[in-house]
Amino acid sequence: MRIVAVVNNKGGVGKTTITANLGAGLAARGLKVLMIDLDPQASLTKSFFTVDESQLFLSKLQTVGAWFRAPDKGRAQVLADLVFSPPRCNALIGKQGGWLELVPSDPLIINSESLIPGAVDNSGHIKPSKFVALHRRLAEDLSDPAFSKYDVVLVDCAPAFSLTTKMATVAADMLLMPARPDFLSTEAIQVMGQRLLELTKAFNQHREAAPAEAPPMRMPRVAVLFTMVQWYNGSPIDVQAQFINEVKALGVPVFDTLIRDRSNAYAASGRHGVPTIMAGGVAPEVRANLHDCVDELLKMFERL
Repeated sequence: MRIVAVVNNKGGVGKTTITANLGAGLAARGLKVLMIDLDPQASLTKSFFTVDESQLFLSKLQTVGAWFRAPDKGRAQVLADLVFSPPRCNALIGKQGGWLELVPSDPLIINSESLIPGAVDNSGHIKPSKFVALHRRLAEDLSDPAFSKYDVVLVDCAPAFSLTTKMATVAADMLLMPARPDFLSTEAIQVMGQRLLELTKAFNQHREAAPAEAPPMRMPRVAVLFTMVQWYNGSPIDVQAQFINEVKALGVPVFDTLIRDRSNAYAASGRHGVPTIMAGGVAPEVRANLHDCVDELLKMFERL
């Protein structure tokens, strides 16, 4: 099983769109895919419903908030019980052999520390004795036999380096960072690198201070995927090409596939209740662009 956390401190870079389309694309290739929505906005969850359906369906679903509130004993089974199969999407996948499932988000996880029993002290800070177990919570539960049927787990993270994002980072084999090719996103990539170093150091210090069975944390593989790229004469426009090259010069692995700026095609997917890669009426070049991204991710899995 490969675990991929889709992260970026900066919002509006296409994290949820990329997660939904990669999940659907991988499932269409015959893989068993689980998506976990750890963004309190629940945009990934809503990606699999039409606008008219979303409120009705979401009101009936159990959300990931139940997992955060669960006591340690039997916690992995709580997470497994929250899994939901989007029927429309899986019907389109058909007989390819794969399927797509989802753990829905919950707006309350914006304060996730306060939901976890015994996680914080009276001042609202994480107890040092709980640090390692808390950050390995998702990793431990995904190692449960209940999740062994999945080939890939995609975790859509909030646009902040919060506890939920840290949990996903500790669990991940790979961090996928969607980013726009502009100054702010380039800066966010550098900031994320620093946050990863800080988390790795803090995790391993807490582990040494209170020896536990948990393995030491190692830096996961990071790959940047540029989104919203504007094209001219077969190439990104000059100003965006400059930022793409600057990130490559940092030594950060970058997808060769560039997700082009076709906001109308992605915005329309809400009418269909399925990701753009599966939606009807989508221009062939938009769908092909997304499939190229799926192909490249699969090649990265082979190198992990």
